[in-house]
Order: sequence, then structure tokens, then C-alpha cells
Amino acid sequence: MVLNAEVIEEVRETLGDATLRSFLARMLAEVEETRFQLLSLLSSADYATLAATSHRASGSAASVGAVGLHAALKEIENTARGPAAPTALPDLISGLSARIAETRLALISLIGPL
Repeated sequence: MVLNAEVIEEVRETLGDATLRSFLARMLAEVEETRFQLLSLLSSADYATLAATSHRASGSAASVGAVGLHAALKEIENTARGPAAPTALPDLISGLSARIAETRLALISLIGPL
């Protein structure tokens, strides 16, 4: 599942359509920026900061119903806290681009242009 439409509708009812679109666009931009930060943190093997950074972005995704993106970020966070971090994180972080694109397309399909 990429999106939880019920959560998105609740946010739309609370914030209004224009504010929802702005919020979603900002969340996607934040996650894209986070992806670059995660790559930098990975190269310096700063797994604790990497986990915290992923955690922060996963909360933003969850708050607007982007469940697929939230799950990907939580997996990165949890992996960064474990022994598999050096070997598993490169693939998980590189896969984030596809999740962001998938989420953007699903949002546009659901609510129109952001």
C-alpha cells in the first residue's frame, strides 16, 4: 500500500485542499532532501544520526498517510540501529528514490497536481 486515503481525507478536512497540497509537496521535498542527507551520513558511517534523520522524515510521511514511504523510512531507521547497517543501508537508501516517485504519482492520482 502506497497511501492511506482515509488519513489523507482526514487531513484534507482539517486543513483544507490548498493547505493539504502545500503540506504534501513540502513533505515530498523534505523526504527528497532527507535522502541526500542519508547518503551523506551513510558515507561517514554515522548510523545514529542516520536513524534519527530517517525517523523524523518517517513521521512526516505517516502524518499525511504516505504509508509506503513511511515504511521505507522506518526500515532504514531500524536497519541503521542494527548490525546489518553497513551492508543493508546502501540498497535501502537508494530505493528511497523510487518510493518518493511512487508516492508522488499516487498522490497526484488521488488529489491532482501538488
